[in-house]
Amino acid sequence: MNKTQDNLRLLPRRFKKLAYSLLALSILLITLSVTKVIAIDDEIAKTILSSGVLLSFLLLALTRDKIEDELTLVIRLKALASSFIFGVGYVVVSPFVSLLFDGEFIVEDMGIEGLLLTMFLFYFGMFGLMKRNR
Repeated sequence: MNKTQDNLRLLPRRFKKLAYSLLALSILLITLSVTKVIAIDDEIAKTILSSGVLLSFLLLALTRDKIEDELTLVIRLKALASSFIFGVGYVVVSPFVSLLFDGEFIVEDMGIEGLLLTMFLFYFGMFGLMKRNR
């Protein structure tokens, strides 16, 4: 393992199974809650869903790929940086767009969970796109 791979410590590949299992479990729990099979308060169900999805996305983002080389690490860091810039740009630009269009295009009560979810989805999209075009 060279110096670049040694500096960025990622989780082993088996954590992908854990992340997908956590994602499936949180979605299954919410599905059972919505169909009234399990009686759970709506706020608790929303918290469980957002926490489960965000934790599983975090595990997926920090887990190694099958082939992890120097180029993959550079792509991972570029996707992370672009996701961060997207999130900051969204937070900075959204009030101005909301004022300009009277709040029709921007959801005001998106919250931190929504912002993190959007940033993770942007990260996975950019990572997949850059990895495919390498």
